[in-house]
Amino acid sequence: MPLPTLRALARKMQSSGLNSLALDGKHWSVRLTFAATPATPAPATVPAAEIPSITQRIGAPMPGTLLRRHPHSQQDFVAPGQQIVAGEIVALVQVGPLYVPVISPDSGTVQSFAAEHSSAVEYDEDLLTFRSP
Repeated sequence: MPLPTLRALARKMQSSGLNSLALDGKHWSVRLTFAATPATPAPATVPAAEIPSITQRIGAPMPGTLLRRHPHSQQDFVAPGQQIVAGEIVALVQVGPLYVPVISPDSGTVQSFAAEHSSAVEYDEDLLTFRSP
């Protein structure tokens, strides 16, 4: 397994609270171990003006070639400074003849692209960052 893929898998495991993953063979067995989570008190309400914006990243859904615009268009899907909404297509990853959409998980403002148009990307490699309110 390529090193970037292993790193991405480790990040996903850590962010989900997954401590270990065991796979067996010969009639199979899968064991997942999650960290014990203490009961959390109800969050205090904070006025909207005091809630800080959060910088988020969008990673590549699979290895391929990043396309910041459709092959038949001259205009990028999004540009830095542009407002995006959850579910919006922000780029494509081309894998052979297949075009996989890169979807924004949340609304916000695009800050920057981490990869250039037509560049090769690995699974979960940073493609762009955006700030959500």
